[in-house]
Amino acid sequence: MTSPQSTRTRRWRGAFAALAATLVTVPLLSACGTDTPRSLLASIKNGDVVLGTKYDQPGLANRNPDKSHSGSDVDVSEFVIKQIAKNNGWSEPKITWKETPSPLRERMIENGEVDMIAATYSISAARTKKVTFAGPYLTTYQALLVSKKTANPIKSLEDLNSGRKLCSVSGSTSAINVKAALPNVQLQQYDGYASCVEGVRRGVLDALTTDATILAGFQAKYPGEFDIVPMTYPKDVTLTSSTGTKTEKKKGDQFSTERYGIGLRKGDAEALSAVNRALRQMMLGEQGAATYDAEAVPSVPTCVVPASAVATFTGLAYANPDNELFKALRANLGEYANTMIDQGRPVEGGKPKSVLVAVPGDQTWLLPKEVPLNGPDGKPLVTDGKPVTAPQADQRTWCAKAGA
Repeated sequence: MTSPQSTRTRRWRGAFAALAATLVTVPLLSACGTDTPRSLLASIKNGDVVLGTKYDQPGLANRNPDKSHSGSDVDVSEFVIKQIAKNNGWSEPKITWKETPSPLRERMIENGEVDMIAATYSISAARTKKVTFAGPYLTTYQALLVSKKTANPIKSLEDLNSGRKLCSVSGSTSAINVKAALPNVQLQQYDGYASCVEGVRRGVLDALTTDATILAGFQAKYPGEFDIVPMTYPKDVTLTSSTGTKTEKKKGDQFSTERYGIGLRKGDAEALSAVNRALRQMMLGEQGAATYDAEAVPSVPTCVVPASAVATFTGLAYANPDNELFKALRANLGEYANTMIDQGRPVEGGKPKSVLVAVPGDQTWLLPKEVPLNGPDGKPLVTDGKPVTAPQADQRTWCAKAGA
């Protein structure tokens, strides 16, 4: 038979256990967000915005010892938020930063943990299935970070093909691309870029490969220690992906082209328009953006941005060498920022060495070669049950003027 005392004891134990479970569960639920995507414009208007970024990429997005945040991506995010507030006559909101590791970015937007993400966030077809991308605001390429102190310096990609040790982050396509083109490279994969950088500093590794902008941040962190070597294919090569898809690369082609965008709630057209406008103002200034917007502005990645519109935009950006984007790059990425800016400068009657400035909203590269056409009502044209298409060179596929 159970005594009243032991029954009361069990009840108290059960109550304490339930209370403890509640105390543990509450913060965990809070940390997971609302499970509902946030509205960027509503958050700005209400005065409290949560921005996602990286915490461990010097020069781009870094959390400092005093818990402040710095880097060009941080500067881009802050400019966009403040400019949207200004454009709408709202007060500047309070900004809260949240770390968004690469594998979790889409989920954190979907769960409402952040309003937007700018964190070396490359726009891709796969990612656009889950989030909407504003931008791109910057174009970069795969490159090598090498030590200046080595007795046998690496000056070109071919120098790696003699059994040198190349480092990249585990699972990175950067290293896989190099291995496919240069089979004699000794590929070393580490968990993070910082470990690779330290290996190159100590001479244990010969080079690190990833986006040139990420490498520029580490070069600026360790002045005088590193060179950045461009990467182009030394010969024609056929690459085979993990799914068996084959891609032909020609001699001189870039190993990869990365276009950084700002991740938003899927389908948030108002936020997309507002962020793209702020990005154009960042590069062109308010007056320059107004001039360009009156000519041709892409709204969503369903139309082709003609080369003439891209040339106009690039020319306006370089007409103001102290535009806010260039200032952010120079302030955070050191000497290589000027190299990137100079290489992207328009060339009279020719092509620049590379592309840096991107037209915010221009995602033409995601479109198929045959682009579906819309009618005057904005609805897709269909004939005999099939969508009507036209090649990208057809002006009917080109983006209309602002607001159209």
